[in-house]
Amino acid sequence: MAGEGYIDGVQLRKLMMGIMVPRASQAIVITASPGLPIYTITGGLILVTGLLGKCTVTHGGVANTMSFELDPLAATGATSAITATTDLGTTSVVGDVAVVVGAPATGPLGGHVELNVLGSTSGKGIVMNEGNIGLVATAANGGWAWYLFYIPIDDGAYVRAV
Repeated sequence: MAGEGYIDGVQLRKLMMGIMVPRASQAIVITASPGLPIYTITGGLILVTGLLGKCTVTHGGVANTMSFELDPLAATGATSAITATTDLGTTSVVGDVAVVVGAPATGPLGGHVELNVLGSTSGKGIVMNEGNIGLVATAANGGWAWYLFYIPIDDGAYVRAV
């Protein structure tokens, strides 16, 4: 029977990946460490179950090396690499997807692809403390929309797009 026992896409995504925080497409700007803040984590620890981007404006074949860093909000603690750097500009075109796999020594997987493995090396995800997730870029070209998925570990912890 139609509708009986049916779980729609939103419910299933939330059950499997946690809360989704989309960030509207924005032109990439040159930003050094700790990066242009794109997300802020507040209220405690979270488990990031996915971080991915979709190219919305082509880079025109020009290199653009990008990475992600976590800049802690606490007075103590150092900026931490979430990913290594990767050239997401040279071959990316509108519609391409880049994903964070969870290993700090690995750059975002991307390039001229329309599919990719999300979180393939991160086990259940990446535990992050309060802070800003920043995007570091070496060139001002192209545009990306970002999607972060997370599960709060501490009661009251949440993420917002900046």
